[in-house]
Amino acid sequence: MIKVITFDLDDTLWAIAPVIDNANRRMLEWMNENTPKFNQTYDNHGIDQLRDEVMVNNPHLTHDLSQIRLTLIQLGLSRCGYAAVESLAQQAFAVYFAARNDVELFAGTHTQLSALKQNYQIGALTNGNADLAQVGIDHLFDFYFNSAQIGVSKPHPDFFATALAHTGLGAESFIHVGDHPEHDIIGAQAAGMRTIWMNSQHIPWPAGQTRPCAEIQHLDQLSDAVADIHAH
Repeated sequence: MIKVITFDLDDTLWAIAPVIDNANRRMLEWMNENTPKFNQTYDNHGIDQLRDEVMVNNPHLTHDLSQIRLTLIQLGLSRCGYAAVESLAQQAFAVYFAARNDVELFAGTHTQLSALKQNYQIGALTNGNADLAQVGIDHLFDFYFNSAQIGVSKPHPDFFATALAHTGLGAESFIHVGDHPEHDIIGAQAAGMRTIWMNSQHIPWPAGQTRPCAEIQHLDQLSDAVADIHAH
């Protein structure tokens, strides 16, 4: 008996690439006005290098995208000679994070989640750092876990085990919905969960891997896929 449906977020409920592009642009616009030396010193490649350096020197931050971003901003500002880098970095990050949560939900998200919530617990399991309250859909979820909270990222078994422990239910009670074949589908399968693959990009399923219970291309197909799994 299915009792819980968990969702990945990025590229499952919204497209993430345009969101990150906009967030980076908004952050750099703010920094151009307030900390212009940063913009003069670091292009996109330079920012990527800062991030890589932060991750190498701070392996404990590997799964915390927000803290990685904040730390790389601090590092860049410090190297540009700014004082009060913590305060400036917090302001720049706040601009970035507000834009990072300014997403365009895929058609059907509200309708489908609202309908499913009538009969199932709804959870979010994400490697990203979206804030469901800022996105405006936290009321549709019963629980939420991200990689920063858990200290590992999908497909690590501990990530899915956290959801199982939180609900007190067995994996046979779960359907996990996600776009990433390895992180979402194969990871959830290994935990014993049923799976629905959100394949909006129409990519081929990886050869040699166990297929998901269902595949959908848009969220309007979700309720039917859930009902079909529940019936079997």
